[in-house]
Amino acid sequence: MQEVINEKVSVVTVFDRQSGVVMPKRLKWQGKYYEIETLGYHHTVRAGRKLLHIFSVANSALAFRLRFDTETLHWFLEEVSDGCAT
Repeated sequence: MQEVINEKVSVVTVFDRQSGVVMPKRLKWQGKYYEIETLGYHHTVRAGRKLLHIFSVANSALAFRLRFDTETLHWFLEEVSDGCAT
C-alpha cells in the first residue's frame, strides 16, 4: 500500500567524494529508525525559486520518497510504500 505522508523527518546522509553521490542512509519517522539500503533514483525539481532534491530509497520492507529543500535544509517524507496493492 502506498501512503502519502508529507511530514518533516530526520535523515542521516553520506556523501562520497569520489563518485559525487549523496546517499540517505537512515531516517527517523514517528520515533522509529529505518535503515536505507538502496537508492532507486535522485532528481531535482524547481518549485518557484526553491531547488528540491527528490530521492526514492528503500530497505527490504519499505520504499520511501524523500524531499530535501535546499532553501530550508529540511527533509520531508513524501510517501511510504510496502509494495502491496490495495
